[in-house]
Amino acid sequence: MTFSNPWLWIALISTIGLWKLELLATFLNMSALSPKVPKRLEGTVTEEEHERALEYARISARFGVLSDSIQLAVFLGFWFIGGFDWVDHWVRGFGLGEIQSGLVLLSILFVAQGLLSLPFDWYDTFRIEAEFGFNKTTLGTFIMDRVKGLCLAAILGLPLLAVLLHLFASYPLAALYAWLIVTAFSLVLSFLSPRLILPLFFKFQPLEDAELKAAIMELSRKLDFPVGEVSVVDGSKRSTKANAFFTGFGSAKRIALFDTLMKNHSREEILAVLAHEIGHCKRRHVPKQLALSILSTGLMFALMHFAIHDPRLCAAFGVMQPSVACGFAFFGILFQPVSTLIGLLGSWLSRKFEFEADAYAKEAMASPKPLVDALTRLTRDHLGNPTPHPFYVTLHYSHPPILQRLQALEA
Repeated sequence: MTFSNPWLWIALISTIGLWKLELLATFLNMSALSPKVPKRLEGTVTEEEHERALEYARISARFGVLSDSIQLAVFLGFWFIGGFDWVDHWVRGFGLGEIQSGLVLLSILFVAQGLLSLPFDWYDTFRIEAEFGFNKTTLGTFIMDRVKGLCLAAILGLPLLAVLLHLFASYPLAALYAWLIVTAFSLVLSFLSPRLILPLFFKFQPLEDAELKAAIMELSRKLDFPVGEVSVVDGSKRSTKANAFFTGFGSAKRIALFDTLMKNHSREEILAVLAHEIGHCKRRHVPKQLALSILSTGLMFALMHFAIHDPRLCAAFGVMQPSVACGFAFFGILFQPVSTLIGLLGSWLSRKFEFEADAYAKEAMASPKPLVDALTRLTRDHLGNPTPHPFYVTLHYSHPPILQRLQALEA
């Protein structure tokens, strides 16, 4: 490892620069916390509830900074003591082929990253979320979720990764082939996930509330949005936070309501939330976001094509014997700033789409009130921060802040 290696400096600037950017965003966000309930939320959120939301924001922010800082320090320490080269040398000692060695190496790094983040995930779930009354996850569920995640990553990810390693080791047009294959894989997975993957983590049961189901079906007919099935998801098994979503395509669309949404919201509020989700479909937001994802994947593979075969990339991380697998791992670090920029665009687009879906729901319900009530209740129950800093919103928010959404709905 030499300090004249340009990839070394790009990697250092990327990792440390993004960490500092996150520190700045968090500091600004904490400075923007309003000590008093915003005027628009008076009567909906009490002073006690608002103070609790502020405390939740402060504790979450401090823990996020601590977690990011420790994980960055461990990563940098492992890098500069030659950890990557040691793991690579150890894997090569098994005498496996290039593809098999690459799969083992990347699997070790993937599992190591998961183990590093595991204590922080545990503390966030069983300490912070539990302290504020959100967590319902048992230790058994917590462990099984991660075991299932690892199994899925192995079953679905390893074959795909083997194909990608082979492509980049063998073909000059590997980036194009990889883009097409990953795009096809993602589309198939999005189609199969609701039926095959989500049930591994959540229990889906038919909606038994006949009146609510009739109201949902009437809304779907009114909005010309055919629905094949309405299910209730046991979200309360993990958290008290509420949600709802659509899955499937065409007449096979499936509505999934978290049981926490049904417990804490009125029928009109639930219908308004569903009208909002229907608005996303009617305004074709999902295909537009999918197009951005496909384009960003293409950009990633195009840049990867020019980087991973440069031996200086592996050398920057102390690995003396270059390989496609090491190139994959280290390119992921270099791509982080580009990924962040794409994420900013994606988040801006998502916030724009949320306004459009809100407007659609307002029109569908013939009044802004049901969605306004639902959003204010969600913000109160989830201890949402009503006054986030604009820079933090730009960096992290996929949904507009609550006050902006209410202002747009009531305009």
